[in-house]
Amino acid sequence: MTPRMLVFDVNETLLDLAALDPLFADLFGDAGVRREWFALLLRWSMVTSLTGAFRDFTALGAASLATLAASHGRTLSADDYRAVSTAIRELPPHPDVAPGLARLADAGLRLTALTNSAQATVDEQLRRAGLDRYFEHILSVDAVQRFKPHPAVYAHAVETLAAAPADLCMVAAHDWDITGAMRAGFAGAYISRQETVCHRAGETPDLVARDLDHLAEQLLGIN
Repeated sequence: MTPRMLVFDVNETLLDLAALDPLFADLFGDAGVRREWFALLLRWSMVTSLTGAFRDFTALGAASLATLAASHGRTLSADDYRAVSTAIRELPPHPDVAPGLARLADAGLRLTALTNSAQATVDEQLRRAGLDRYFEHILSVDAVQRFKPHPAVYAHAVETLAAAPADLCMVAAHDWDITGAMRAGFAGAYISRQETVCHRAGETPDLVARDLDHLAEQLLGIN
């Protein structure tokens, strides 16, 4: 597989959501609530895509946080919501990300980011993380008002890059994102952070890598 263009998911694939764990531990007494929050956020992003009642990822994130607070019997202040919002914009990259992106870019591959985050959020996230310089385009689902894995999101990337779907490879740590992209005609490269595996009901990725350095080794044929 030799795609000319790599399209990267952002949250969890490039940026480490585990950095939010201490904050969720303070707010809920349990760092594990962070995973519950993100799963709820993803679920409701898919609900809005299916029903056509679009609310951006920032608004859905706040609504999901409020829902969890109610279900856990917690009262969150305006400052608490602001703290979570700020922390999301300041997420650090996984240690392998900057060197991996540099290696891929230096090899001449064209890199694009494609995220469910609101445009203003992802622009700030990647700038703060020092990753924005690697990307030809930073694309948000705001442009189509549908969330991944809706086909319209991947079509937006195809149109922006003026490419054929087969020229693109989706790189993501989410199996549902890989399946959405592959069913839109992309190749798929799954980043198996924490040795996760893809759901058996989805597509089989063209590549499976433990991190971006491992992905670069496979794509570039370098050991």
